[in-house]
Amino acid sequence: MSQILPPWTALQANRRDDGVDVEVWGRVYRFGASALPLSLSTAGAELLAAPIRLVGQVDGSPIDWDRRVPFKSSGGEVAEWRQRGSLLLEQDDAAAAVVGWQAAATLIVDTHVRVEFDGMMRVDLVVLPQRRTQPRLEELWLEVPLRPERATLFTYWPALPGRPGNSGALPAAGLSLPFRPSVWLGWEEGGLNWFCESDRDWLNLGDGPGAIEVIPGEATVLRLHLVDSLYRRDTDYAQPPRLPLKYTFGLQATPVKPMPRDFCERRLCHHIDYGCEHRPAGQGGAGAETELERIARLGARAVVFHEGWTPVQNYWRTDREAELKQLVAACHRRGIKLLLYFGYELSSLAPGYVDLADEVLVKNADGQVAGGWCRTPAQRANKVCYNSRWADRLAAGIAAAIERYGVDGVYLDGTTVPVACANEQHGCGYRSSDGGLHPTYPIFAVRRLIQRLHAAIHPRGGLIDAHQSSCLLAPTLAFCDSYFDGEQLGVDRASDPLDSLPLAAFRAEFMGKNLGLPLDFLGLGAGWRIEDLLYLTLLHDVLPRPGTADRDLEVMAPIWEALSRFGVGAAEWQPYWRNQHLLRVKPDTVKASLYLRRGDAAGVERVLLVAANLSTRQQTRAQLAVDRQALPSGVPGKPLACRDALSHEPLALAGNCLQIDLPPIRARLVLIE
Repeated sequence: MSQILPPWTALQANRRDDGVDVEVWGRVYRFGASALPLSLSTAGAELLAAPIRLVGQVDGSPIDWDRRVPFKSSGGEVAEWRQRGSLLLEQDDAAAAVVGWQAAATLIVDTHVRVEFDGMMRVDLVVLPQRRTQPRLEELWLEVPLRPERATLFTYWPALPGRPGNSGALPAAGLSLPFRPSVWLGWEEGGLNWFCESDRDWLNLGDGPGAIEVIPGEATVLRLHLVDSLYRRDTDYAQPPRLPLKYTFGLQATPVKPMPRDFCERRLCHHIDYGCEHRPAGQGGAGAETELERIARLGARAVVFHEGWTPVQNYWRTDREAELKQLVAACHRRGIKLLLYFGYELSSLAPGYVDLADEVLVKNADGQVAGGWCRTPAQRANKVCYNSRWADRLAAGIAAAIERYGVDGVYLDGTTVPVACANEQHGCGYRSSDGGLHPTYPIFAVRRLIQRLHAAIHPRGGLIDAHQSSCLLAPTLAFCDSYFDGEQLGVDRASDPLDSLPLAAFRAEFMGKNLGLPLDFLGLGAGWRIEDLLYLTLLHDVLPRPGTADRDLEVMAPIWEALSRFGVGAAEWQPYWRNQHLLRVKPDTVKASLYLRRGDAAGVERVLLVAANLSTRQQTRAQLAVDRQALPSGVPGKPLACRDALSHEPLALAGNCLQIDLPPIRARLVLIE
């Protein structure tokens, strides 16, 4: 049985007369009289507008799953029954197995659904002929009908070439995509991640648009084109697909776990190195504050030691063990956790490279290896596939490093991303009917690796921080504690960042609440300073991650302190897209979110307001009218105090109205008490 660690609880599976209910933290999945789920609820909301279904055409007619089929029993009696159902086959605290079936006149569909304690469902589906003869299966679509209000945002991975906008508000016309291994649809607080390792047995338009569609309407339908009407597109098409057809895909409702309320107390920052506990900070001489002392004074509570901690890229041993242990001890004396870097590569300096490289490296369909980062000391590091036996070596090596060096967790650089691989030596890739080799995305293998790391690191109180770029993949990120996203953006400093990163895209991919993991925002690209990011991040209850060697820490220190002093972890957050009943804001270029601290009598004690000017060029005088019910109750007749939460500058509050000046792409934190 898998190890179940907090915040998850034991899975509960219950038989009903007409099906099965499976409950995991925050979610309930219901199975009934069909092979696929009929209800998925998360964050207190039902996701589905109708049961998940298979629709299509066989032998020239629509598939009728409700057809009653005659059956001759062992006693010779002839009966009829509806051939659809599901049952609970087995269960324990970590997982449940639900099997389902449905039959038409000439087809049978069987499913085996494994539901794991974090809410990940693996669905194995097989389409078989009802009799010995092969039916002509002309069309088969898997459809997931979602409630429109629960599918306002989307993200898919990977982005289309030349079109980086793979996250945002669902367009009115919907989406039409070639095969993509991951599609998430949801809203700011939850959603549903569909994922699939390959398009094997997908008989459709292939790499053209339309293999995956999202169709808005009374229900927002995620449509997966497993089999399309090939004969309508290809006059030479003569043979129908030969059954059985086999598919494996996954579903996972999000958030996958409760969002930590004390996100601002993590104070994770980047880059520490050997000797920083001894080197003077800045230009200081002997006896001056050291770099590590400065990092601690400015409030950092966790730091990442990047790839330079080991001479061998992505390896778990260093030739400077004594120095590393001293650095860890120095961090711990100052209340700082230290995370070691691990990534996605196998180095030519690594022990075993000669024997393992051909077997474990990521390869494309032409047999070429991927990556090739060159670093000092001289070495090449190529992308490694965690569907290979290198995953076991890495997991064991990381566990040994944590024990050996006493570090507090890992920073995973791309490790959670299942890179496309066609290396048949370790089981990736598949052959189509014409013999062509096609890549697969090893989602389940990467998930097993991260789950194993979670089991090794979390009992020690350690952290897993995942850096990925645009790959918001619930089954691999679920066992992490936070994620780091934004490196892929590359927004030109002279442009409006909202053109490349609209607010809806930020809410879909860069906010974390819809996934259940805190996010640290990496940035917009070269030329952008950390203060240029705060108008976006603070508005969304997100923080940028500072580096330790530059002025980022000086910028972030007072913000960390202001958020902690207010106690945002115990506050009620009212974001700009749903706080109009509490706050009216002018002009349109200004958005504002609120934190409300309530007292024992449920009245508001104090307010922290985040006002952001979204204009890139114009300074703006923001006018904010706060509804009385959102203002502190206080003592009757006693005026409210209003001030800048960072500078402590008093601000004038006329009744319930506040006017503040905001420079372009800047935010202010305003405290009202």
